[in-house]
Amino acid sequence: MKKIALFLIILFINNNTLGSEVYFDLSEKEIQIETDFNGKEIIIFGIFEPKEDTIISIKGPNMDTKILKKEKLFGFWFNTKKIIYKELPSIFFLASSAPIHDILNKEAIIKEKLYFDDLLTSIITQRNFIEQKNLNEWKNNLISIKTKEDLYKEYEFKNIENKLFQTRVFFPSQSVPGKYQVTIYQIKDKIILSKKNKVILIRKSGIGDKIYKFAHEQSAAYGLLSILFAVLSGLIAATVFRRI
Repeated sequence: MKKIALFLIILFINNNTLGSEVYFDLSEKEIQIETDFNGKEIIIFGIFEPKEDTIISIKGPNMDTKILKKEKLFGFWFNTKKIIYKELPSIFFLASSAPIHDILNKEAIIKEKLYFDDLLTSIITQRNFIEQKNLNEWKNNLISIKTKEDLYKEYEFKNIENKLFQTRVFFPSQSVPGKYQVTIYQIKDKIILSKKNKVILIRKSGIGDKIYKFAHEQSAAYGLLSILFAVLSGLIAATVFRRI
């Protein structure tokens, strides 16, 4: 909160010299994931130009996302169909001073990937079936899943006396380590006047960080140790129950 107070002091001193550029900052630029991590809230704040509109987007890191569909065959349920959306943002948050489709044209929304539906229109997919008719259903199901998990979400853009804005975003416990791109767009007459970027870094710390690095840098060894651990756990459990 000290950072926000300092920002307001600077804004007050320089109020007549700022112009219409986008000025914004973050309450924190790094989130550490520890064993008891339950999520983290970060405040995005800055200058609000009342004659212009503002959009905030938070994305990343990109990941391949797989969606499966079960079908009943011979009395049993099997995963028969799948779609893999390539390089899809693991988290996608939005906030805007007005509904995005009202302040920006369709072409710009698709180019900047600024809405959930339009984001998937430009994502390369891989699937194991041919028919096209139900692709919108797959897309809607994916968006529904991401939304329920609070990984895709629209947040409130709070206008403070037509001078400042503030948006509070919450990174859930399942947020993956990596760099999250925060982008601010300044818009007038459906034209992007300027945009600026900042980065939020999410990283594991403590023993969780060591396990995460080992799993990714030594995947074969990690897999072997996981199997050995499972076998030993089974043997120990069997021995305990035998004695009981």
